[in-house]
Amino acid sequence: VAAFEAAERAVADVKKRLFNRACHAPDCWWQRKPEAAEAIAALQAASRAALAAKYGAEPYVVRCRLEFPASMPDFDEAGPAGELVWTMGPAAAVPYSTLFFLERVVAPFKSGLFHRNAPHVLQSQIRGGGGPLAFQEASANFTHEVHTLGFAGRPGGAGAFYINTIDNRRNHGGDRKGEADAILGRLVASAVRVAKRMRKQPGGTKPNGFVGKAEHHIKILGLELLAGDAR
Repeated sequence: VAAFEAAERAVADVKKRLFNRACHAPDCWWQRKPEAAEAIAALQAASRAALAAKYGAEPYVVRCRLEFPASMPDFDEAGPAGELVWTMGPAAAVPYSTLFFLERVVAPFKSGLFHRNAPHVLQSQIRGGGGPLAFQEASANFTHEVHTLGFAGRPGGAGAFYINTIDNRRNHGGDRKGEADAILGRLVASAVRVAKRMRKQPGGTKPNGFVGKAEHHIKILGLELLAGDAR
């Protein structure tokens, strides 16, 4: 993990020097510069090595325990309990996003909630993690299709992630800076039913679906990396 953290700092330093906020032309994109591409490749290699050394072989599967509010329209029938399970992104495609989520979100997790029910995403807020992504990791082999998960924001970070409830490959793909939302995983089949229930969350306000009142929030009680047969 120490080698990963050093490689992460190197990418952040390169971005700080090369990022040009005023220029949107592809020639200005910092991540296309040879120095940046080399640093990113080194970070991805270090991420793959750290994943294998600390967490073993893939797949890496995360369980997210939920508590639905009493204001849910189906609360009397379905009750408060629920859980999401997803497989983290493949190390061949998005090793940095996967390791970042396990190290900076799952491991230090304290509390969280889903507080946005927008037409295209269900978005969370996380307490206990920390820090932004060094770069927005994207891959043509693992994209923002329906029921995948991504980091909210550009730059994204440990404070928020979302579930794509529609095909968001266009919405969350490359922007004028050539950066996409970083992607981190895909719901397993059994979790899709829970995500559909979450779409019934009340209290969202137009146009962005943010749920302001705590009485309507879906609480995140825990995040854990599953092991052995639990995967």
